[in-house]
Amino acid sequence: MDAINTPTYLRLREQIRTDIVAGIWALGSHVTLAELSQHYGVSANPVREALLQLQGEGVIDMRMHRGAVIPAVDARYILNIYSLRGAVQSMLAREAAERVTAEQVKQLQALSEAHEEAAASNDVAACVAANRHLHSFIDGLADNPPALEVLESRASLVDAFRRSRGYGPGRLDTVIAQHRKLVKAITKKDGDKAAAAAMEHTESSRDDLMKLLAKG
Repeated sequence: MDAINTPTYLRLREQIRTDIVAGIWALGSHVTLAELSQHYGVSANPVREALLQLQGEGVIDMRMHRGAVIPAVDARYILNIYSLRGAVQSMLAREAAERVTAEQVKQLQALSEAHEEAAASNDVAACVAANRHLHSFIDGLADNPPALEVLESRASLVDAFRRSRGYGPGRLDTVIAQHRKLVKAITKKDGDKAAAAAMEHTESSRDDLMKLLAKG
C-alpha cells in the first residue's frame, strides 16, 4: 500500500492502473475526467495529473477536453512489448542469478509456489496477479530500477488482456514448467541458463497471447 503522504495523483495513478488490469476500465474504452473524478471521489486536478503520468507510461491515451482512452491490445502491441520484455527480462534474469541471496531464494520459491496454487484453482485473475508478483520479484533482484520501471509501467495492458482472455490450452502447465526452470537457474546462480529460461518464457507467453488474439 502507498504511504499516507504519497501525493494523491500518484496513489490515483496506481489505482487506475490496478483497475485497468481488473477490467473496471476496459481495454478500448473511453473515460472522462468527470467520470473518473466521481468514481474515485477526488477533484479533476489529481485525475488529470494521474492520467498524464499514465500517458507517459503508455497505459492510456489522453484526448483533448475528452478524458482518456485505454488502448486496445492488438498484435503490434503484443509483438513490440514482448520484444522489449524478452531483451530486458533476460538481462535482468542473468543479473538476478548473480545477485540472489539465500533468503531471496526462499522468497522466490514461495512466490513460484503461490503461482502454482493459483493455477490449480483455475482462477485467471489470481494467476495473473501471482505471475506479476513472481516476475516483479525476479526483475527486482537485479537491482536495476530504470529497467524495472520500463517493465512495470507497461505491464498493465497486457495483464488486462490476459485477465480478460485467459490462457490457451495447456498454457498454465507450460508456465509452471518454465517458472520452475527459471527459478532453478537463478537458485543455482547460473546466469546463462536464467537468461535463456527468461527468453523462452517470454517468447512462449507472446505466442500464446497472439493465438488468443487471433481467436477474436
